[in-house]
Amino acid sequence: MGHTRSIEKIRPIHPFAARMAPEIAFEALKGLRKNSTVLDPMVGSGTVLRTVSEHGYNGMGFDIDPLAVLMSKAWTTPFNSEKIKSKAEELIDEVNSLHLNSIYLPWIDNDPATKAFINFWFGKKQANSLRKISFAISTHKGTYNDLLKVAFSRLIITKTKGASLAADVSHSRPHRVYEKNDFDVLTSFANSCGALAKIFEKQKPKGKINVRLGDARNLEDVTDKSISAIITSPPYLNALDYMRGHKLSLVWLGYKIGELGSVRSNSVGVEKAPDSIANMQLATDLTKGITHLEKLPQRKQNMIKRYALDMYGIVEESARVLEKCGKATFVVGNSCINEVFVENSLIVRNSCQMAGLRLINQKERDIPQSKRYLPPPSYKNVSSFKNRMRTESVMRFSK
Repeated sequence: MGHTRSIEKIRPIHPFAARMAPEIAFEALKGLRKNSTVLDPMVGSGTVLRTVSEHGYNGMGFDIDPLAVLMSKAWTTPFNSEKIKSKAEELIDEVNSLHLNSIYLPWIDNDPATKAFINFWFGKKQANSLRKISFAISTHKGTYNDLLKVAFSRLIITKTKGASLAADVSHSRPHRVYEKNDFDVLTSFANSCGALAKIFEKQKPKGKINVRLGDARNLEDVTDKSISAIITSPPYLNALDYMRGHKLSLVWLGYKIGELGSVRSNSVGVEKAPDSIANMQLATDLTKGITHLEKLPQRKQNMIKRYALDMYGIVEESARVLEKCGKATFVVGNSCINEVFVENSLIVRNSCQMAGLRLINQKERDIPQSKRYLPPPSYKNVSSFKNRMRTESVMRFSK
């Protein structure tokens, strides 16, 4: 239990909706031999890989969300707290010397859609300060620059009022609620850098982690049978749309709004039908056992089938890269769509069975009320499912 408590106390460096519980990752690591390599193909906030680092294993992670990659990479890098402070001071001095008319951000200034997005979501005063920091950051490279980007993003992806005109950004439900904003960007950036320095001073990770952009459905950079264990929490149907909130930060970090829209439309759990070349018979087999699907409109049925095919792609790649007798842990929540309960864990189990992974055990874990970002449905005729909507399935498989 001592290890578990120490893991729980590790402070995250950036807000993230529906963060995986670190004790799940800790439990999944038990029994691994020294020098094992653990993969999280959908890193999210980086909780799994930070836990992996804490226990001295090698870790590898991917995500298609650039902000998830950025924060996960930074959270697992052993930064020197004093160097964080000095790098931050250098950048702030540079920002203070900049003149607005000398700043050019091509991905914003040459792209009308990105420019319009920023004009809608940010007040002029804050946008001007954000431009300065964005420009200064864009002229530097290196791992400490990644951490400064995280400090910058923390001004925008906030639980309370931040640099944008939106509320609920960190929950990925941003909506514009302010017409004016008195948020002091430059002072807050300095404070954000200082807060990160304190975290790394008290809790420096042990390293041995590699995080990059990549798609869990196509792990082309990972060789066959090279992974000892997989621990991941895939998105589930009707769940959080992370990119809705993250794009408010990413537009200042070099990404056009159109590029982020493409990432969003290709995410697992996206609400659209399978591609025209998709194997629809496989999709039908993967959803076998889910009751009352026929009650849903065809568009919703197709959405579920796309999710099932995406999950199969993730599981198939997981089975390929796992070594013989390697273990895979999947943490999946349930969904309720148009009053029909969708057991996402069943889709994962069906996928694993088809991909040659054997179920060792499945446990239901209560999601603490304070950690829920989507309330259970209130429909009277699904009251029997309410308790199941308050849990997530932790499934362990072996190759």
